[in-house]
Amino acid sequence: MSWQTYVDDHLMCDIDGQGQHLAAAAIIGLDGSVWAQSSSFPQLKPQEVIDIGKDFDEPGHLAPKGLHLGGTKYMVIQGEPGAVIRGKKGSGGVTIKKTGQALVFGIYEEPVPPGQCNMVVERLGDYLIEQGLGNLFLVYVQQEEKKEYPTDSLKPEEITAVLNDFNEPGSLAPTGLYLGGTKYMVIQGEPGAVIRGKKLRESSGRLFLVRGSPRLHLGLVNLSRMEKGREINVFLALFNVFTYEMRSVEFDEDSHNAGPGGVTVKKTSQALIIGIYDEPMTPGQCNVIVERLGDYLIDQGL
Repeated sequence: MSWQTYVDDHLMCDIDGQGQHLAAAAIIGLDGSVWAQSSSFPQLKPQEVIDIGKDFDEPGHLAPKGLHLGGTKYMVIQGEPGAVIRGKKGSGGVTIKKTGQALVFGIYEEPVPPGQCNMVVERLGDYLIEQGLGNLFLVYVQQEEKKEYPTDSLKPEEITAVLNDFNEPGSLAPTGLYLGGTKYMVIQGEPGAVIRGKKLRESSGRLFLVRGSPRLHLGLVNLSRMEKGREINVFLALFNVFTYEMRSVEFDEDSHNAGPGGVTVKKTSQALIIGIYDEPMTPGQCNVIVERLGDYLIDQGL
């Protein structure tokens, strides 16, 4: 389900079949990025998002000056410290529910009562938290072409090779798929749409072992930047990321065998979505996450 569907079907819905709807609604990242919104939702100013986030961290921060949304002021009323902020403006008001990395907004006007707005917003927020969907966040990283690339950064020639395989399926099979210098054996994917790989473990050289909780690094690489050959724009989305430690082990024998992890790469019209997994996460779980996001971006024309 897309974020816009959550707004349209769960926030802007007919409340309890009474023909009443919220005036506006949105799901917005803690960094101010708009995940989805109704057409009537006001354009928030960066400082407004910062102040809202601070009030969740330091309850009472907004009380002296009020809550502002797109320049409109709301008087802060009793909410749930650290979880829900509520505001009042005349006969209308607003409810904001915080999830792991997003804010769910509902703005109401008469005849919708405050309680109905609270119910709609908080119900969706609780659902997102239960599903772990509130723990998605985006980070922007930029690497110049001439800089040293760390082990886990993508190199321009690696992206070029991946793109060639989407255009000419099978081109990666002889050499393998490389990401940040790590080699993956190409396995069955979907020609022109999805590339899948299994990590190769070299018994001569250095093997990096990851210990800790399941982790998945999910990256979107902007292809338009790569065509210029001067910089890489990488958008990283991390799902349920926990602390882990990495150590290297030396081997003497000269052979390869399949490692426990792998990669899924989904192509949209403007981006590559790259998901790298390690045990105990399964290939199927990585496939579902990466391909679901890819299909959503394709549906959105991205």
